[in-house]
Amino acid sequence: VLPGPVVEALKGKAPRWRPLGLGIRQCILNSGPEGSVRLLHIPPGQMVPDHSHNGIELTLVLQGSFSDETGRFGVGDLEVADQALEHTPTADPGEPCICLAATDAPLRFTSLMPRLLQPLFRI
Repeated sequence: VLPGPVVEALKGKAPRWRPLGLGIRQCILNSGPEGSVRLLHIPPGQMVPDHSHNGIELTLVLQGSFSDETGRFGVGDLEVADQALEHTPTADPGEPCICLAATDAPLRFTSLMPRLLQPLFRI
C-alpha cells in the first residue's frame, strides 16, 4: 500500500501508529515549522472531526476511500484543501482509508475537544 518514498521515510519499517481517538490513528513522518507529513488510518465509516485550514492540506489516498463536502476520493486521488474549505472527511464503507496528508500550517478544528487535543497530537 505504501509508495517507495513513504517506505524510505519509514526506513523500511512498519508505520508506528499512534491513536488519535475514535479508531483513527496517525504516523508522523515529518513535522516542523514548515509543516508536517503524516499517514492517517481511518476505520470504515469513521469521520475526522470537522475542520478547516490555516494553509494548504494535500491528502493522497493510498488505500480505501473517503468522502467529504467536495466529493469522493479513492486510491490515487489527491484532495487539495485550503482556508476556504471546511469539511468532515469520512472513510467510506469497506476497507480502512489510509492517506498520506501534508500540511503547511495547523488545522482549524470546529469543536472544542479536537482543539484542546491538537497540540498533543501535533495536528
